[in-house]
Amino acid sequence: MSAGRPPKPTEQKRKTGNPGKRALPDLKNVIALPAIRQDVPEHLSDAGQKMWLDMQGVAPWLANSDALLLTELCEKMDRKKALVDKWALAEPVLYTDKGYAYPNPLFKMLLNLEAEIIKALSLLGMTPTDRTKLGVAEVKARGKLEELLASQKKNG
Repeated sequence: MSAGRPPKPTEQKRKTGNPGKRALPDLKNVIALPAIRQDVPEHLSDAGQKMWLDMQGVAPWLANSDALLLTELCEKMDRKKALVDKWALAEPVLYTDKGYAYPNPLFKMLLNLEAEIIKALSLLGMTPTDRTKLGVAEVKARGKLEELLASQKKNG
């Protein structure tokens, strides 16, 4: 795989008329996956439960097949909350018995966990780049309703 611009999603190519004229997969072979219809896993704490509900609310493209990864993400959020709580009570610099300073290992653990959370979010299509790759969402400066209201206000 080469560096550079990521490939344009197939859905986007279909919308723009496939300007590159490369063969696209036949729509008959595309499988529609059912959306996640699972309750919040009971073992999750508050932070994980909140993430689960938030993700179901903002990511309609998530399917039942994503439930395992979503559960992993929510468990990581629970671990992050626990680490943040410990970090709030901890000293950022610790000392050996001979007086040498070293950073508290909790900080490195927190950084690593945050990187894992970002990776899981990315895999679930929750970053702007990943949504573009999936062709599932585009952030607009103004929605159609806002444009209509602005137009009416300007003309009326």
